[in-house]
This record gives sequence, structure tokens and C-alpha cells, in this order.
Amino acid sequence: MQSYVDYIEMTFQGEKDNGTLYRYKRQLLDRMTARAAEITHAGLRDEKVLYDLVISEFPDLPGDYRRFCEKDRLKRRDKYFNRLMIFGTPIVAIACVLVFLAIGFLTQRWSPAWVLVPDGILIWVIFLLSEGIRRITRQRQLFHPIARVMLALAVMCATVCVFLIAMAALHLPDAWVLFPFGVICLYAADAIYATITKQKMRIINYLIYIVAASPMVYVLLGGLRLVPWHPGWLIVPFAVLLDLIIIAGALANNAKYKYKPELEDAWNEN
Repeated sequence: MQSYVDYIEMTFQGEKDNGTLYRYKRQLLDRMTARAAEITHAGLRDEKVLYDLVISEFPDLPGDYRRFCEKDRLKRRDKYFNRLMIFGTPIVAIACVLVFLAIGFLTQRWSPAWVLVPDGILIWVIFLLSEGIRRITRQRQLFHPIARVMLALAVMCATVCVFLIAMAALHLPDAWVLFPFGVICLYAADAIYATITKQKMRIINYLIYIVAASPMVYVLLGGLRLVPWHPGWLIVPFAVLLDLIIIAGALANNAKYKYKPELEDAWNEN
């Protein structure tokens, strides 16, 4: 065992000594000794050969240590977030109410001040959803649909948050257009997430979202009077035409890759 200890200490003699490094050394030593015991039990008795064989199974200790540090950092972050989620939710709710009461009593302007309570809670919910999306994204793609639902909820919470500010605090007459804009953002966010996480058949999502978002774009531009209602409705058939162009381009691109049985036969023979 001492030879493994010396090897580990020599490998990490330039690293900063801290708790993470100590835990890694302890875990690494346990793995090495367990592997040595396994090989010895199989019949190998030569200590020199045994040592060389075990060491050869751990060729990149610095890289392995970096991965261990990353996992340890994520684990500590998740533990911190769990505590923050348990204690932070009631604290945020109470803090929002107290700030609302303080501003109301000091300024006697209760009307716009009430927005602080729902907006503060909504911002906290968005933070919790974002952290949940980050965690689920680290897992297998089987769980990614849950993250996409959470992403949609986060976008809609952000939309409601901005709408309350625009309506109650800024008194914008066209604040309602934020809802079709929020739907457009929802489709865009999900398409970006599908692209980043390399979802299968994500092009189908793109095609659906282009058509589904076109009525929202029409309502948004018409509500803001940027485009007249007529002939602004042409945005919808234009979106369908854009889908057809994308489909035609994809089919033309796939046609370049022709199936050749002779290549498969040659591969099987090799």
C-alpha cells in the first residue's frame, strides 16, 4: 500500500492541498488497493508486476482529479441550492410583503407598490425553475421533456412579471401584446433548448413552431400597429410556405446520401 501512497503523493505534489484533494487521494488509494486485491486474488503474486499493472489502469490522474473536482463542485452546489430552496421561499415571500408595506406606508402609493409582491415571487419561481432545468439537463435525454415543460413555465412567469410592471406601474395601454410575445419567446426558447441538447427529430419542432408562432407574430405586429391587420394576415400563409421550403431543402440534402448495397457488403466482408 505504501508504494501506491508514494505514487499518489508524487503525482500531486504540485497541487494545492485542500479538503477536496484529500478526499480524492483517499478515494484513489481505496480504488488502487481494491484493484490490487482483486488481481492478487486472481493469482498474480509478483509485487512489481502487480504495482505496474495497477498503476497502468490509472494513466491520467490529473485529468481524473479535475473531473472529481467538477463533480464535487456540482454536488456542493446542489446541496447549497436545496437549503436555499427550503429556507429561501418563505424568506422571499415575507421580504416581498415587507417591502410592499414599507413603500406603501412611506409613500402612500399602494397602487403600483403591490406589483412588488407577485413580481418578487415570480422572479424567485423563475430562479427555481432555471436551477431545475440545469439539473435535469445534466441527466439523460429521457428526462429532458420535463426540463422543456419547466422552461415553458419559466418563460410564461417572466411574461406575467413584465406584464404586471407594464400594466400597473407604467400604465401602458398595449401591455396585452406581451402575452403573444411571450408565446413567441416560449417557442423560441424551446427550439434553442432542443438545439443545444441535440434532441432527435428537432426539425419537426422547428416546423411546428414556425406555423404556431405566425398568428402570434400577426397579433403582436397588428396590436402595436407596426403592420396593418390587412394584409398582415399573410404572415400565416408565409409561415406555411417557409415550412415547405425547409422541408424541400431537407429532402434535397438527404437525397445526396444514397444507399449503396455494395458498400455494406464490403464492410461486412471486412
